[in-house]
Amino acid sequence: MELTIGKFSSAVNTTIRTLRHYEQLELLVPGKRNEFNQKIYTRDELKRFYNIQLLKSLNLPLDEIKQRLEEPEYSFSDMLEVQEAMLLDKRDRINESLDMITRIKNLIHEAGDLTTEDLMLLMNSIRLEEDQRVILNQYFSANTVDTIMPKSKAQQSELDRLNRRLLSFFRAAIQNELTPESHEVQRELKELLERVPVVIDELSNSNQYLEQKLDIYKSLLPVDVVEFAGQAIQVFYKKGNE
Repeated sequence: MELTIGKFSSAVNTTIRTLRHYEQLELLVPGKRNEFNQKIYTRDELKRFYNIQLLKSLNLPLDEIKQRLEEPEYSFSDMLEVQEAMLLDKRDRINESLDMITRIKNLIHEAGDLTTEDLMLLMNSIRLEEDQRVILNQYFSANTVDTIMPKSKAQQSELDRLNRRLLSFFRAAIQNELTPESHEVQRELKELLERVPVVIDELSNSNQYLEQKLDIYKSLLPVDVVEFAGQAIQVFYKKGNE
């Protein structure tokens, strides 16, 4: 097999630009020329090209691929173990992102379009769930944590709806100039929190947890919402202990 760069690029379904880039990096350099002094690709280049594509599929950068192909003593079995771990981690992160997108799209389908600010906030809320679980595990039992931060799809959808309703409620309360102590605010807050079956005493005795949980959102929520929500929740817990 002896092919010019144009015919070779067509045969292996790549571009001339890519092949010239490989040659510039000394990753794939044709070793022969034809009677017209044109560089030609042989079976050796074909084999090396597919080896390059193979290693690219394992997420290796081109400079590392060049090094690996030029080091016959390099352990490809060890490399496979490392790359497998990296790709599995990447797959997990991609799956997490896809799950987040699905949950947000379902929320939009149910409640209509979200503002950019609310959209980003709710997406970050989902993205930070595992971090929140770590905090919750310091204060509550595993069953309680699973209740507050569920992992089933149906329960997660309910949590998403609850978060959106809380956000909308606090913003509306501020706009309507309600106070955190007002009957309307405390009644709505009670109704919303009762949808999370956690013992009030268990929550009200976890002041340190409350501070940490609010800290997670402090940089995401508008300052007035953070302050209003914090005051309303404190009033709610205080009343629960009276």
